[in-house]
Amino acid sequence: MLKFVPILTEWQNIIANVQGIERDYNKELFSASNSKPIKIITGFRRSGKSFLVQMVAKALIEQKKIVLANLLYLNFEDYRLTEIQNINDLDAVVQMFLHELALPGKKLLIFDEIQLVPDWDKLIRTLYEKERDIEIFLTGSNSELLSSEIGSNLAGRYVSFEILPFSFKEFLSYQELIIDTEKDFYKNAASIKRSFTQYQKFGGLPEIFTINNANTKYSYLQGILSKVILDDIIQRFHVRQPILIEKIIHFMHVAVGNIISPTRVANFLKSEGIQTKQDTISTYMDYIVKTFAMYEVDRFDWKLKRIFNTNKKYYSVDTGLINLFPSLGNNYPKQLENLVFLKLKKSFSSIYYGTLENGKEIDFIAQDKSNNFYKFQVTQTVTSENKTRELSSFILSDKYLHKMNNILLTMDEKEETLQIEGCVIEKKYLLKWLLEPDKT
Repeated sequence: MLKFVPILTEWQNIIANVQGIERDYNKELFSASNSKPIKIITGFRRSGKSFLVQMVAKALIEQKKIVLANLLYLNFEDYRLTEIQNINDLDAVVQMFLHELALPGKKLLIFDEIQLVPDWDKLIRTLYEKERDIEIFLTGSNSELLSSEIGSNLAGRYVSFEILPFSFKEFLSYQELIIDTEKDFYKNAASIKRSFTQYQKFGGLPEIFTINNANTKYSYLQGILSKVILDDIIQRFHVRQPILIEKIIHFMHVAVGNIISPTRVANFLKSEGIQTKQDTISTYMDYIVKTFAMYEVDRFDWKLKRIFNTNKKYYSVDTGLINLFPSLGNNYPKQLENLVFLKLKKSFSSIYYGTLENGKEIDFIAQDKSNNFYKFQVTQTVTSENKTRELSSFILSDKYLHKMNNILLTMDEKEETLQIEGCVIEKKYLLKWLLEPDKT
């Protein structure tokens, strides 16, 4: 196991010198550090999980919570670690680090993409119970990391964090545009609009910010999606129909923000000359959701105030991925809706969509941790022709959920309070709203 020493030392030096902008997640992760529970960080590939835990590790070193020699960082996508095939191999490396390399005092153990090691959870529990002076961080690109795979082994022993790609505000910070006040916003309005066009088109995966050419950006995004399909779905779940997964991902991104059922997907596949069972489609859609490439939103039953699961809406983790699959129509309004969903996801415990008695929809019904509800409708612009249609969706919904904030988000710069049949609605400029602090 001593042959791994140069790799461990190399990563210690990399983390000691890591540089980058501080994200919204940094404080949250750091505040949870220096405590016993295992920290599990999940999220879509290349969304910045590894960088975040490295930044936390660096901060702990700088604040002298640990010494550099007591940091163990193992990235299981590093080809040099391919010899670690099972938990016995991994345990041998960990024990070598703990007893031959580390100094007295607290140790920080970071296991990146831990799901690649079979039965990893059994070893992590053993380390958690046996070693008294260690702290453990885990990252993974699959939601199975938090479900059936850990079973009872880690239940009650961890706290979890889900990492999304850069928000629009974080993207502006990367471009050294710090928008903290309304004055900042209007002073930099032209730059913000230009940046939003780029953000909406190419998304918020951090590595894409370093690429200048549009075609190269899309090539990068396609490479990530191919990696997800190949590694996180086909190999992980032993899928025998790769083309089927590709077609379903395609359809889900083209139909983002629309109500989707396995029947509708089956009809699309049939038009593509592919026949398959709806049960298979449902299973494959679930696999896609587990990779964090897509998120599902359930319909809210207004009268009974419960979730109704027959049909769902799906949103992409990143608008850049949506643009890999051009729609025949104008899907810009749905991309705006997708961006709203991603911001809501960081603030609210539950998000639903609403279908009303008159056939209209409310884009989002968001429930916070205090069980308060908020309604959001998203449209590109409000005109004399569509004003009544956009506002009327709030009227009926107020019959069932009272005392809620009604918020209409548009690309219109004018913000105002609107009323329709006694229903009060706040019309907000979507770009400004995206830069508001997340609810806590």
